[in-house]
Amino acid sequence: VHGRTDQSMAAWSILVACLLAAAAVASAASMKLKILDNTASTGAVCLDGTPGGYYYAPGTGAGKNNWILFFQGGGWCYSEYDCWGRSKTPLGSSKSWGPTMDIDGLMSDNCATNPTFCNWNRVNLNYCDGNSFSGNRATSVIVNNDPLYFRGHQIVTATIAELVAQQGLGQASQVMLSGCSAGGLSTYLHADYVGELLAKAAPALGRYGAVPVSGFFLDHNTVESQPIYESQIKRIFALSNATDGLNANCIASTPVENQWQCNFAQYSYAHTQSRIFVLDSALDSWQTACILTSEPVVDPKSTANGNCSAAPGWGACAQNVENCNANEMDAMISYERDFLSYVQAAPTYSKPGNGAFVYSCHTHCAGVSSLYNSVLIDGVSMEKAISTWWLSAPSTPAPSNTHLPCIYNGGDTHPRRCN
Repeated sequence: VHGRTDQSMAAWSILVACLLAAAAVASAASMKLKILDNTASTGAVCLDGTPGGYYYAPGTGAGKNNWILFFQGGGWCYSEYDCWGRSKTPLGSSKSWGPTMDIDGLMSDNCATNPTFCNWNRVNLNYCDGNSFSGNRATSVIVNNDPLYFRGHQIVTATIAELVAQQGLGQASQVMLSGCSAGGLSTYLHADYVGELLAKAAPALGRYGAVPVSGFFLDHNTVESQPIYESQIKRIFALSNATDGLNANCIASTPVENQWQCNFAQYSYAHTQSRIFVLDSALDSWQTACILTSEPVVDPKSTANGNCSAAPGWGACAQNVENCNANEMDAMISYERDFLSYVQAAPTYSKPGNGAFVYSCHTHCAGVSSLYNSVLIDGVSMEKAISTWWLSAPSTPAPSNTHLPCIYNGGDTHPRRCN
């Protein structure tokens, strides 16, 4: 299938799934937790000041010098009080992280479903800074008598350094950077920075590229013509002092008053120099709930993390497009077309060596789920598309590794799915 699936879980349940992304029973090859060393000197701490960390499983056989570095997802916080609330959870503190983690799809160690990458070193960079590993604020912010730290950039730097020093990343021959949701956005924002670190630390590195999963969030008005998500990202950009934690080329090319735009893949993608493969839904279920049909959080001291699917009368449609009437479906189709337009407008999209698998299924983070093998475009699965792209020459024309979706059915046509 490459239309929509029947998954219609609530948007925040989707984020929890991306956060956990773990099998119910840990396997022998589960990634194991490692808390970062020396965070007092590196500053690589979570919102609450506890040390950052990562989950790691070593590669085996032919994959022992190949790596997938995966940014964990889990949304963002949008205000001081929202971030304070987040600091009491695993998305803002390392206090309650479990000992192991498993992730499906692209990060799976099952060679039957993930044959190209199953035996690689796997690293999950734990997400706890509230702004896609982009925070770079030297001083803390005091909220309810608690200090908050925005140090995502330092977590990235310290994690790469520790993986080089302790886990063998310095001997890497191939490295893929990836991540889902807010971690997918992290992949867009930090692909070039991580590539620069690896170029210095791994002299035998022959192949590097990025596969952001469900990370191309649009700077898009709601159905009520309100720039709610834009205002949310503007606030966390300023609060976390993200200017020096984002793509340097994007920042350098953007007027100071608009540098918040570089916190969006929609603007940062055009400046990406690393090989990159877009893996996303053109009608992502988190985006329809939390961008297109959201409402503002009115109380400035609320710890509520957004107000998704709250536009009056839009809840059922936002969660499952089969529930949309003709007028609502027009808005959904317009969003799908806008998504494709923004991706395709960037010169990065057509740059040799790059690629894309943009599907129409109304899901989120499908690339790290069982849908990795079952979502097809013209008979090609995500797994096959990513593997083919990864193994192709850097000079390969982008259209050779680009797969695009069908457009949903509008008007009175049912089902809405387009295949």
